[in-house]
Amino acid sequence: MSDTVDIFQVLRDLDIPYELQEHKAIFSEEDSKDVVISLEGTDVKNLFVKDKNKNYGLVSMDLHKRADLKKIAEQFGFGRLSFCNPDELMHYLNITPGSVTPLCIMFDTEKKVKVLFDENFKGKKVIIHPLRNTASISLTFENLKRFTEHFGHTLQLGDVYKKED
Repeated sequence: MSDTVDIFQVLRDLDIPYELQEHKAIFSEEDSKDVVISLEGTDVKNLFVKDKNKNYGLVSMDLHKRADLKKIAEQFGFGRLSFCNPDELMHYLNITPGSVTPLCIMFDTEKKVKVLFDENFKGKKVIIHPLRNTASISLTFENLKRFTEHFGHTLQLGDVYKKED
């Protein structure tokens, strides 16, 4: 289970530097409005999605933008997408709603989940949860990519946003 893993030790073992900020629990984008994050980087939200054929995807994108599920499905090569339920989240990523992070891809040992990151993250720092929603860490996208690849996943970069009106 994710609460038995010392993610900070995993990051140290992989020589991935990070900055940490503790804060009150954040369960949603709405909750995040009450929390001031002083870390450098783009705040990330993560969507765990599936199609009717039970193809799974983890999408990491800018917290303040709207996802385009049709675009995401096309980039993954999936059918029409829906959000996964808490049981699927626990089964594939060993995490509960509100704490989803790209770091939980380490628990997908069967490699059932495809990973898609916002192409705008390249060359930047990102702010994500460290397997719990009571803290945030900042690390470079390149190190997040290295983390993902270390656990046997290839990440895709894509345009995941709805066009602004």
